[in-house]
Amino acid sequence: MNKVIGIDIGGTSIKLALFDMTGLMLDQWSIPTNTANEGSEIPADIIQSIRERMSRGTQCLEEILGIGIGVPGPVNEKVVKRAVNLGWTNFPLKQMIEKSLNIPVALLNDANAAALGEMWKGSTEHVRNLVFVTIGTGVGGGIIVDGKILNGQHASGGEIGHIPVHSTEERICGCGNINCLECYGSANGMVKTMNRLADRSAVSNTKEIFDLIEADDPQAKETLKMTVDYLGRAIAGVMNTLDPEEIVIGGGVSEAGPLFLAPLRAAIDSYAFPQISGSFRLRKAILGNEAGMYGAAYQIVSTLKEYAV
Repeated sequence: MNKVIGIDIGGTSIKLALFDMTGLMLDQWSIPTNTANEGSEIPADIIQSIRERMSRGTQCLEEILGIGIGVPGPVNEKVVKRAVNLGWTNFPLKQMIEKSLNIPVALLNDANAAALGEMWKGSTEHVRNLVFVTIGTGVGGGIIVDGKILNGQHASGGEIGHIPVHSTEERICGCGNINCLECYGSANGMVKTMNRLADRSAVSNTKEIFDLIEADDPQAKETLKMTVDYLGRAIAGVMNTLDPEEIVIGGGVSEAGPLFLAPLRAAIDSYAFPQISGSFRLRKAILGNEAGMYGAAYQIVSTLKEYAV
């Protein structure tokens, strides 16, 4: 049976899964991410792990038609342009894996991989146009148009978290710019907003904020209102540009469920183009930590089908 492997490289672990061509997960495992020596050992670790896993039981390396790999940073078709947490710059990961295993490899950004995974196996409808927004420590995103990820000329498509926003204060983003969306719309941004409103270190995480909201705390409620307003403006702007079928919200903050998603939808509604407002699907991501592996697998399956035509 023809199979593919989907890989999601994270800062602490590398998750790998074996799939058939329809997206059925047949096996999954993980290995630690060795970031020593600027991540130079990571390709060898992946290669060794695949060889060992495929030598077990009924598995066979010859059945693997391709490997998709999601990486935490911008990539193009040949190299990982930059992965700060791994120590990579213009790193030829694709070539290294292909040369050793003699198996085609497709690279993609990890947030883009999660977006593809949610489209492929997370949506109840057959969706081809989707915007994925992950709201956690930062704000990430992935944009899918006609079933294909929008990577962009500079491998920076879908960087929703770096849409500039207007504010009366200044917050420096990790990218170096001032007042990016993730400075206000992320979990860290929410905590900063809450502590500024309280004029003290009132909370250290978003769970505490949502607990206070349920207790009817006015500052926590104002924090949520301000946060979803920033996010609503930005997401509505993306929607007004692309008119997608579905908005998928992932990341740690989405775990608050309706307490977060309901006001976020209302904020998006208030800024969306009238033809779109009230007529779009918004849902919570459902694949969790497996989304990147599914999306990486989807990317290589799509690549193989494209070359086969």
